[in-house]
Amino acid sequence: MQQVFDFFQRLADTSDWPPRWYCGTWTDFHGWLYILSDLTIWLAYMAIPLILIRFIFIKKGVPLAGVFWLFGAFILFCGLTHLIDAAMFWIPAYRINALIRFLTAVVSVATVVALIRYFNEAIGLRTSKEYDRELSYRQLAMQELTRSNQELQQFAYIASHDLQSPLKTIANYLSLLENKHGDQLDPDARRLIGVSTAAAERMRNLINDLLDFSRVGSEISLRQVDLQELVDEILEEQQAEIQATGAVVDLGTLPTIMGHRTDLKQLFQNLISNALKYRRPDVAPQVSIQVTDEGHQYRFAIRDNGIGIERQYFERVFQIFQRLHGRNQYSGTGIGLATCKKVIDIYGGQIWIDSTVGQGTTFYFTIPKVIKMLHHFVQTDSLQSLN
Repeated sequence: MQQVFDFFQRLADTSDWPPRWYCGTWTDFHGWLYILSDLTIWLAYMAIPLILIRFIFIKKGVPLAGVFWLFGAFILFCGLTHLIDAAMFWIPAYRINALIRFLTAVVSVATVVALIRYFNEAIGLRTSKEYDRELSYRQLAMQELTRSNQELQQFAYIASHDLQSPLKTIANYLSLLENKHGDQLDPDARRLIGVSTAAAERMRNLINDLLDFSRVGSEISLRQVDLQELVDEILEEQQAEIQATGAVVDLGTLPTIMGHRTDLKQLFQNLISNALKYRRPDVAPQVSIQVTDEGHQYRFAIRDNGIGIERQYFERVFQIFQRLHGRNQYSGTGIGLATCKKVIDIYGGQIWIDSTVGQGTTFYFTIPKVIKMLHHFVQTDSLQSLN
């Protein structure tokens, strides 16, 4: 320990050795060849870490950045040993040279350990050709998915209209039967007509809801949508229900965002109508619609004082055709909340529930301020492939 203390105490002492020019017989040519070679190596060693550091700062998210830093430090210390070797022709700083070499050894071992530790991860890093190949596959897959979605939307549109026609015929004939022969029918027959008509109407509503569900996200271009105006329009359309139930709606100041008006209207319309529909008996609905600006996104909250939802059903309610109540209690097709989730998923946001049975439910959802949909990724990848 005393030797280590003495070493650092005399670190800058050069009296124990003569300068290297006086160690042996150096010719000018031999000496300056040694010096210039060491200085050239030192300059190269200095340039490499600077290039690595610049690369790390410019190329954000570089994998294994710690290895880059260690490798840069290793090269820097190696360069210092050559600088000290050149300087020792005039200044015999053997102690400083020994210390630099010891630090170089420590950093060298640390670099080797890091390389061994991250070797498998480094092997897994993809080359630019592999990235290009994956990008091409993803581009083709997204184009195929877009085409499939368009075909599915077209199929849903055609199927819904083809299904609507026989339903309309059934409903019309049932109505004609009741109007023409209603007086001659017994109560059971009239009840059967009523049940059949109601079933046809439910089927028609189901087809319309499915068609709306299939259309979500079909528009490509994004536009400015004034949510304040949009929700005011929805509330105006819901005035009959609001007045009939004595509902009170607390509407905060809503922003203007980029999106598709049809999708956003379905989102807010389903959540507001649910808040009015699933009310407690003899309790006037109280609905609150608020928004919070979180910087990169908006977080919306639609709160009611209705019947509430049990925690075990928080995820299930967003699945298509999932109903928690019978049609005799509450009307609906079980598609509304699935449509809401589809809209939010397409927009890159999140939707979740906070609810207490018998007290009410709050639906939270986020919408990013910058929306990137599938169509935009396809367009971006297409442009990159052309470049």
